[in-house]
Amino acid sequence: MRRPGTRSALPVAAAGLLTLATVAGTAAAGAPALGAATPGAAVGPVLKLERAQASISLERFGKRVFVDPGIWVDSLGSALRFNVRKTAYGRPLTITQQITTPWGTTRYRRLPHWTLAGWNGLKNFAQVTVRNHAGDVVGSQKMTFCPDSYDPERTGPASPATDRFPQQCSAFDPFGLGEVWGITRGWAVDPAENDYGELNFKLALGTYQVTETIRPAYARLFHVTAKNATATVTVHVVKPENGVGTRPRQGPAAGAPLPTLPKVATLKQAPRRALPDLVALPSWGINASNRKTGLSYINFGATVWVGGHSKLDVEGFRKSGSHTMRAYQYFYRHGHIVGRIRAGTMSFDTEHGHNHWHFEQFAKYVLLKANKQVAVRSRKVGFCIAPTDAVNLLVKGADWQPGFLGFGGQCGSPTALWVQEQMPVGWGDTYFQSVAGQAFNITSLPNGTYYVEVIANPEHVLHEVTRSNDVSLRKVIISGTAGHRHVRVPAYRGLDPEG
Repeated sequence: MRRPGTRSALPVAAAGLLTLATVAGTAAAGAPALGAATPGAAVGPVLKLERAQASISLERFGKRVFVDPGIWVDSLGSALRFNVRKTAYGRPLTITQQITTPWGTTRYRRLPHWTLAGWNGLKNFAQVTVRNHAGDVVGSQKMTFCPDSYDPERTGPASPATDRFPQQCSAFDPFGLGEVWGITRGWAVDPAENDYGELNFKLALGTYQVTETIRPAYARLFHVTAKNATATVTVHVVKPENGVGTRPRQGPAAGAPLPTLPKVATLKQAPRRALPDLVALPSWGINASNRKTGLSYINFGATVWVGGHSKLDVEGFRKSGSHTMRAYQYFYRHGHIVGRIRAGTMSFDTEHGHNHWHFEQFAKYVLLKANKQVAVRSRKVGFCIAPTDAVNLLVKGADWQPGFLGFGGQCGSPTALWVQEQMPVGWGDTYFQSVAGQAFNITSLPNGTYYVEVIANPEHVLHEVTRSNDVSLRKVIISGTAGHRHVRVPAYRGLDPEG
């Protein structure tokens, strides 16, 4: 089962992880230092809260109102950009603002740790306050701000035609390494829209004033003027038209259509400068389940992500009447296809929750004993390769805006002649194994120490930069009695303790 859409001693350098040595930056001669900026005259982007309309009507959902006042964070003058990264597992998460100055140079400013809500965005960036007709505060909530939005919008006709930043701040996979957050110059993001309905208040029918304010610490940090740091909208809370009410929309639409590829030559040898690098992360989301049948299982999630020089592109082609497809791996240089090589097979999976084409040689999972001998094998062998988790968007060549996330647009139908399954650089594919045959059956295993082994490219049919990071191990400790088994998962380099 794939997680909704949406690591052992991992050789991070092989995956292209950037180091913090870049934060020194350069400045043009005569340009003032960042610290020399005066309030209201910041070097870099000018942030402004802007309301889309003076008043709106919102329906109640039960006794609560999901509030999106339509107040946007504009980035004027230059782009707002943050590089969020870990140099290695077990090291703290850091955030650095990357600033393009008026003199055409790039500067880097390390921001304080209190600005981070993990990978979720800028912690408590704004305050939303609701006042009734008498001016009394009837609701107040702090709001974390993710600059990456599935619905950024241009602020005027002179704004650039496209937004270049990713469409979400990632907080699913505990083993992320690098994110890019930002707002393109002349574009804006609605923080409440990104909260997917988390901003809600218990309100009676009536009229309210909803004020959104950039909190003082952030206003000082980014030199936001008092006028630009606040906006107010009149909100009319009304009965729902159908008597029930609806929740706000929950995210972007399905992905883009598949591209048409040109004819390319079949190669005898893979071009080294066009190879992806598959990396197996340590298993996560691990827990034990005890069924009424008396059987006990370990459920787990596993992520394989792609670094290296190019995306992973695996395509299957069907011969008339065949139940399988011959798969090929395509190779890219500077965005252009340079060739292909035969690489395994695809088959159609009719199981519940799938009903699409699987590449059969992508990954496998094994539960090992303490001596690293096989205890249980997962029967999960086929995958529809697709990006679900942004793992490191700071590696060279990372794709900040994949054409699809999850299954959208690429897994194929039963009648397909051709299927193209891709994983962009910087992204991972996560599956949760929680059904019989995929989860590990531990009913008859003795208590003790075991390891969940994740193996990428197990049959070596895919060509990649290195195989040294294709295997990861995660320690688990099984205890309990028959029908009541438990699992404890020690932290991995300080991350993700479970159970």
